[in-house]
Amino acid sequence: MILTPRLQLLPCTLQYFEALLQGEEVLGELLDIHIPESWTEFPEVILVAYDKLRNDPSMLGWFFYLVIHQEDKCLMGAGGFKGRPDRDGAVEIGYEISSPYREQGYGTELTQALVRFAFNHSYVNKVIAHTEEEYNAAVKVLQKSGMHFVGEAPEQLWRWEISREEYLVHSVK
Repeated sequence: MILTPRLQLLPCTLQYFEALLQGEEVLGELLDIHIPESWTEFPEVILVAYDKLRNDPSMLGWFFYLVIHQEDKCLMGAGGFKGRPDRDGAVEIGYEISSPYREQGYGTELTQALVRFAFNHSYVNKVIAHTEEEYNAAVKVLQKSGMHFVGEAPEQLWRWEISREEYLVHSVK
């Protein structure tokens, strides 16, 4: 689990995925939280993520996190990593915050927590992310987390990254 001042990032175990697949109310009861219908815009990802973790349980911690608002006890999004760091020590992050919680700094808080978690592992040298090719809220979040634009990526995406060295300089400020 990763804690921030306002958020709890809970690694989504197979048990949590199975509860979620039975119904949001089942997971809500299990975790003693409220789960609104709009907590994710991409519900189709749940089954794909479940299958991926079921086929490789070692991904737990380097994969899918449930993002819970601590005070509200409410599931407000998802985030995490697209898998374990690669041979070069690079790991990719991604996240989504449900609309009622947007534009309140939660995306930045979440992203900074994921970057910090990654660099707490000595074998991680770089954290990357991708956004749509437009200056939007996601870009601002990544910039506030110390990431910088490194170029275009396939599928009409922009690539962002922060190295361990940049993180150490950024986190000292």
